[in-house]
Amino acid sequence: MTPKKRVISAILGSKRLDRIPIVCVNQTATKDQLSRLGISFFDAHKNPEKMARLSLSAVEILGFDNVRVPFCQTVEAEALGCKIRFPDDSLPSVETHPFKIDSPITLPSDVLSRGRIPVVISVVEKLSKEVGKEYPVVAGIVGPFSLAGYLLGLNDVLVASISDPGSLKRFLDVTLDLGIIYGKALIDAGADIICVEDMSASTEMISPQAYKDVVLPYHKRLFEELKSVITVLHICGNVTPIITYMADSGADALSIDHKLDLSTAIQVKDKVSLIGNLDPVKILLQSSPNDVISAGNKALEDGVDVLAPGCSLALETPTENIRALQMVSLPKSSYTVSKKVKKDMEVFTRYDLYRREEMVKKREVGNILEEVREAVVAGDSKKVVDSVKKALEIYDPIEVINKGLVEGINIVGELWNSGEYFLPQVILSADAMQVGIKICEETMGRPIEKKGRIVMHVAEGDIHTIGKDIVKALLIAYGYEVIDLGVDVPVEKVVEAVKKYKPCLLTGSALMTTTMSAFPKIAERLEEEGIEVPFACGGGAVNQEFCESFKFGIYGGKAINAPLIAEAARSGKSWQEIRKMFHK
Repeated sequence: MTPKKRVISAILGSKRLDRIPIVCVNQTATKDQLSRLGISFFDAHKNPEKMARLSLSAVEILGFDNVRVPFCQTVEAEALGCKIRFPDDSLPSVETHPFKIDSPITLPSDVLSRGRIPVVISVVEKLSKEVGKEYPVVAGIVGPFSLAGYLLGLNDVLVASISDPGSLKRFLDVTLDLGIIYGKALIDAGADIICVEDMSASTEMISPQAYKDVVLPYHKRLFEELKSVITVLHICGNVTPIITYMADSGADALSIDHKLDLSTAIQVKDKVSLIGNLDPVKILLQSSPNDVISAGNKALEDGVDVLAPGCSLALETPTENIRALQMVSLPKSSYTVSKKVKKDMEVFTRYDLYRREEMVKKREVGNILEEVREAVVAGDSKKVVDSVKKALEIYDPIEVINKGLVEGINIVGELWNSGEYFLPQVILSADAMQVGIKICEETMGRPIEKKGRIVMHVAEGDIHTIGKDIVKALLIAYGYEVIDLGVDVPVEKVVEAVKKYKPCLLTGSALMTTTMSAFPKIAERLEEEGIEVPFACGGGAVNQEFCESFKFGIYGGKAINAPLIAEAARSGKSWQEIRKMFHK
């Protein structure tokens, strides 16, 4: 049986397999491949010959049953006008968001000839001709919601998803059209499988209800148009609350993260196949080959149909760990399969007004301050202005800040941690709180005295700003001066900022497995400079074991921990002491 027949048969539900298919439908490049091939990652994103060689090495070096291009998620964004940064040893990232929510937007008639789109199409055609009879050619495209995030900035998209869905629809219509046109061009070039990566549609970003109402209709239209080939939908993170919706998208298979509850996922296997769900960090990057084999067998026992990383490969992933997947030997007949789907699995979270009001009243100090808190929790900037001005007629500005605005953002943090609020609500509340703080500072005639200084950034190659922004809002609310270096920050820029500002704490965020490797480099450079500073790291790609693998590293975990870690750092505790306080 050829790898191509093996993969396609597994996705379509055939039980006649010679062995378990081992694939990667996301980013497949590693530094070991690049080193062996003698090519730079920079060239592999732009040069057709080198892109094709790197893609083929996923079969020849890593032992996967498929080839896949491209190696980043910025191709379509570049074609629509985003400026792209191309580092030498990490993934390209979006530097600019060329649109505002009220900007006009149309799909350029020549979009297929723009940027690197022609390069990817030509490489798919080359791969199809050279190895397409033996190996399935997987082409990746970015989903409509995530692509809109590149064009507008993810914060603006998340807020618009609940505050201005009409304007957002204009952008989603265009990004959908590009997905259809580009997807069909890739199919015409010879792609056997189209993997749609809609990373920002995760329930770590938006609510399940927002996915159902805003994103799912576009997924259905996209997969209907691309149904001439096998289609895969990938959404990062724990998609358990939306798995039944994803199964209704029209995709043939779902690429699932290790965070997913597989006991829930197998209930949709009468509609879709499951591809995954090996942890690309804890298992494939950090564990031994024997651990990889055990995890692979466990994934098959739990019900996946095709064994794969749950997301993109980290660039430092050891080749021996990937090749160890060939030793996974569980027979297909022992898969856990369920044909039953719970009819009542309409899993989504409501924003419960009663719950919200109950939490506010628990902190009751006075009616006016309660009004301030409620305005922050509601994310209502206008109401914050009115209530803060009223409160300042009675209370000192510091009291309005601490017992009104800060208490409000604390409630928001609790609602977010409990799954009752999602990122759009947090962003609106944080913005509303900042409006209130500005009014209080104007009343005092001076800025609030800061507890300490914190430098924060998003890892080089990563443009996901949400986690950083939430932590930033909490730290500012607790009285810290925050030096925000932004997203996609080079290692040297971080080190220079630490030398310049001398913070009590450094923070870093990485949502992508391909960018988290910047953190050990920062720690190494700080050590070389003789600087010792607690370095709190978080984001979807990061775990405790990873943070303990380099000096100064502290696992941030939930955003609500950030002020507590900052307090420990401000009090003079060493990074070793802070680790003992917060690590399990």
